[in-house]
Amino acid sequence: MSLKHKRTKACAISMRTKLNVYKRDGGCCIFCGRCGLPEAHVISRAQGGLGCEENIITVCRLCHDKLDNSTERKRMIQVAEDYLKKKYPGWKRENFIFDKLRKDKAKKTISYGNTATQVFSDEFVTDKSQKDKGEPPDGFRFI
Repeated sequence: MSLKHKRTKACAISMRTKLNVYKRDGGCCIFCGRCGLPEAHVISRAQGGLGCEENIITVCRLCHDKLDNSTERKRMIQVAEDYLKKKYPGWKRENFIFDKLRKDKAKKTISYGNTATQVFSDEFVTDKSQKDKGEPPDGFRFI
């Protein structure tokens, strides 16, 4: 059994998610256009923001510092949310907040264009060998 708490795991950003976000954003900061890294949560980890593509943005170090430590935070979050709404029509803030009582939240499907995609994949693991590989103890794992 893993020592990490379920919320900690849900809020962490996997390498796969970072690669997908980096491609989506073209490797550029969504605020200023400089080279950046896909490591900023729009809904912060402190608020339970999930580590899924729809909650992560690519930002440069300078903008990430501003996002975390300045009076511009509110404006920057609004810009980031508007950006994500363009990428994922139907994007809603409440869908990307960890809620231990609502496991079905992890299985939302969002449609845009003529395609449908899962917000993030979440499957129930019944195989004991899978549970022992650091998966959350309730049997859910985030891919």
